[in-house]
Amino acid sequence: MIKSIELRNWKTHKDTTLEFASGTNILIGQMGSGKSSIMDAISFSLFGVFPAIQHRRVNISKLIRNKPGQERSAYVRLVMSLDGNEYRITRELSLDGKSTATIERNGEYLQSQPQRVSEEIARILKVDYDMFSRVVYSEQNGLDYFLNLRSSDRKKQIDGLLGLDRFAIAQDNSTTLVNRIHDMIADSERIIREFNIDRANSELDAIKIEIGRLKEEKETAEAGIKKQSAERSRLESESDRMKAQNNLRNALSKEIEGIGARMGLLESEIAKIDASKLPDKDIAASEKSLLKKRLEALKLQDRDNDAAMSTADSDRHRIESEISGIKRDIEKKLRKEKELGSNGRHHVEKELAELDDAIDKMSADLAHSKSLMSDTEAQLKELMGHVGKCPVCERDLSPDLKEKISASKKDLIAEHKHKSQTLDKDLLQKKVRQKELNALLASLDKVEEDLKEYAGIEGKLRSLESEHAKAVAAYDKFKVDKRTTSKGLADATENMQKIDSMIEMIERRERYVYERSKLSESLLEKSGELDAIHVDEKMLDKVQSELVRANAEISRHCANLESATKYLRDKEIQARQKEAEIGRINSLNEGIAKKKLLVDNLSKFKLSLAETQSMLRSQLVTSINDIMSEIWGQLYPYGDYTGIILDASEDDYGLMLRSLTDGKHVWEDVESVASGGERSTACLALRIAFSLVLVPNLKWLILDEPTHNIDREGLYKFVQMFSETLPSIIDQVFIVTHDDLLKQVANARIYVLSRNKNENKGTEIAVA
Repeated sequence: MIKSIELRNWKTHKDTTLEFASGTNILIGQMGSGKSSIMDAISFSLFGVFPAIQHRRVNISKLIRNKPGQERSAYVRLVMSLDGNEYRITRELSLDGKSTATIERNGEYLQSQPQRVSEEIARILKVDYDMFSRVVYSEQNGLDYFLNLRSSDRKKQIDGLLGLDRFAIAQDNSTTLVNRIHDMIADSERIIREFNIDRANSELDAIKIEIGRLKEEKETAEAGIKKQSAERSRLESESDRMKAQNNLRNALSKEIEGIGARMGLLESEIAKIDASKLPDKDIAASEKSLLKKRLEALKLQDRDNDAAMSTADSDRHRIESEISGIKRDIEKKLRKEKELGSNGRHHVEKELAELDDAIDKMSADLAHSKSLMSDTEAQLKELMGHVGKCPVCERDLSPDLKEKISASKKDLIAEHKHKSQTLDKDLLQKKVRQKELNALLASLDKVEEDLKEYAGIEGKLRSLESEHAKAVAAYDKFKVDKRTTSKGLADATENMQKIDSMIEMIERRERYVYERSKLSESLLEKSGELDAIHVDEKMLDKVQSELVRANAEISRHCANLESATKYLRDKEIQARQKEAEIGRINSLNEGIAKKKLLVDNLSKFKLSLAETQSMLRSQLVTSINDIMSEIWGQLYPYGDYTGIILDASEDDYGLMLRSLTDGKHVWEDVESVASGGERSTACLALRIAFSLVLVPNLKWLILDEPTHNIDREGLYKFVQMFSETLPSIIDQVFIVTHDDLLKQVANARIYVLSRNKNENKGTEIAVA
C-alpha cells in the first residue's frame, strides 16, 4: 500500500505531507484547492510522468510552485510497502530542466537515475506506466476514456491492455514470412530453369580425366626427387665426414699448441708460490681451527649482549609508557575532584525539590483554567443556539441583553485562554530546568564513581619510577660489555682472513701441479690422434662435384613437380566449382520442397494464433463481465438497467446495458441509451473490473472526480459500495471529489483541502 506522500513546492503545495490508510482515502475540496495534483504526484513519484505531461497539456516547469513567487525547484517523495519491504521514492526537478530520482528499499539505495528508478518501480509493481495510467489511475474527467475513442482505436487499446495485440502482430509477421518464402521459391525455380545440368556433368568428366593425367606426372617427378635426394644425402654425409676429419686435424694442431702454452704458464705460477715460503698446510689448518673456536665464542657472547640490551631497553620503554599513563590518570583525578567540588549537591537537591512542588501546583492551575474555559465556551455555544430565550431559565432575552451576556462570556474565555497560555509557557520553562538539574545530579554521581578507580595511584607511580632507574642502569652495563666484545670479534676476524689467504695459496699450488701432470698426458694423446687422420683435399673435391650433379637432378624433377602440382590444383578447383554448381542446383530442388512444407505449417500456425486470440479474449472478457455483473447492482440505484457487459465484436468493444423491453431482456449500447450519470456509473464499473482482472497483484484504484454527472441516489449507492464492497476486494482506493456527501463513506480516511486563491496562498489540508 501507499503509506505517505510528501510534496515540496509542487504546484499549489508549499509543504504538504499526507499519511494514507489502507482501504478508502478521500480528498475533498473546492476547485483549484490542489486535490488532483496529489494524484498526479503519486503517478509522477512512481513513473516520472502523469497523463497531463504525457499528452503535453502541462510543461514540467509548470509543476514548480510559482505563486506568490517563482520557486527554483520542487520534489515529491512517496513511501509504500509491498511484500514485507518498505520503498522510498524521491524525485526532484528544477527550473533549469534538470531532474533527479532515487529509490530505497529498507533504507538501502537501489537506483539513482530517473529512467532506472521508473524501470525498477515497474519491476517491483509488475505494472508499467501505460497499464497504470489506463487501469489504476483515472484522471479528472477521464473515467469514460475508452468510450470517447473511435471504435478502431478502442479495439486496439483494449486488446493492448488484455495482451492480445501480440497475437495480431504474430499473425501479420506470419503472413509477411509466407510471402517472402513464396518469393524465395520462385527465385530458386528460375535459377534451376536457367542452368544446363547435362553440360555441367560432361565438363566435370573431362576435368576429372585431366586430373588423372596430371597426378601420374606428379608421381613420376616425386619418385625422381626421392631417388636423387637419397643419393644427395649419402654424398652430403660423406662430405660432412671428410670436412669433420679435416676440421679435426686443424683443431688438434691448435689444441696441442695451446697445451704447450698453458704448461709454461703453470711452471711460472708454481715458482712464484714457492718463493713465498708458506708454512705446512696441516699447521695452518690447526691454527685456523683454534681461531675459529675463539671467533664462535665471541659471536655467541655478542649475541647474548644484544639480547640482554634489547630486554633492558624494552623494560625501560614499557615502564616509561606506564608512568606516562599513570600521570595522565592523576591529571584526570585532579580534574574530577575539582569538578565535584564546584557543584554543591545539597544546593541542587534543594532547588530540584522546590521545582517539583511548583510544577505540580502549576499543572493543577492549568487544568482548572482549561476546564473553566471549556465550560464557558459550552455556555456561549448554548446561548447562541437559543434564539431570544435564556438557555437556563427560558425567559425572553432582548437582543441587547443577549449581546451583552455573549460579550461577557467571550471576555471570560479570552481571560482563561491568556492565563492558560501563560501557565503553559511558565510550566515548560520549569520542566526544562527540572531536566537540567536531574542531568546535573546524574553527572555528580558519575564523578564520585569515577574517583574510586584512582585510589592508590600515587604509590604506584613511585614504584614504577624505582623500576625505571634499575632498567636504565642495566641497559648501560650491557652497552659497555657490547663494545668490549665487538673489538675482540673484529681482531679475531682479521686474523682468520690472513690464515684463509695462506691456505688458499697452498691449495692453489696443489691444483697447478695436478693440472700440469694432466696436460702432459693430454699432449701425448692429442699427438697420437693427429697422426691417425688420413684425409686430403683431392678426395674432398671429388665428393663435392658429385653432390652438385645430384642437386641439379633434384632441381629438374622439382620444376616438373611444381608445374604438374599447379595445373592439378587449378583443375581440382574447376572440378570443385562444377560440383558446387551441380550441388547448389540439387540443394535448390530440396529447398523448394522444404519451403513448401514450411508455408503449409505457417498457415496452420496463423490459424492457431487466431483461435488462441479468440479464446483468450473470451476468457478475459468473461472475467471482466463477471466482476461488473457482481458490482453493478451496488453502484446503480435504479431498476431500469439490470445488468452490464463488455461486448467483444470483430472490430470493436462495446459497453452494453440490459433493460426490460416488452417483457424481454434487451442489451443496448451505453453510448446510445445512457444519460451522463448512467454513463459515468457504467465506466466506473468497467474501471473497477479492469483493475481487478488486469492488475490483480496491485489492487489499487485512483479515481479523480468519479461522481461527475451522478445524481443523489447514485451517490448514495456510490457511498454504500465504497463503504461495504470495495474494501473487501481492493486494498487501497483514492478518490478525489468536491462532493461532501462522500464524507459518509464508512471507515474512510477523509482529507479536506482548502486554499485562499485570492491571496495566492498554498494548499492547506485537514484530516476530517
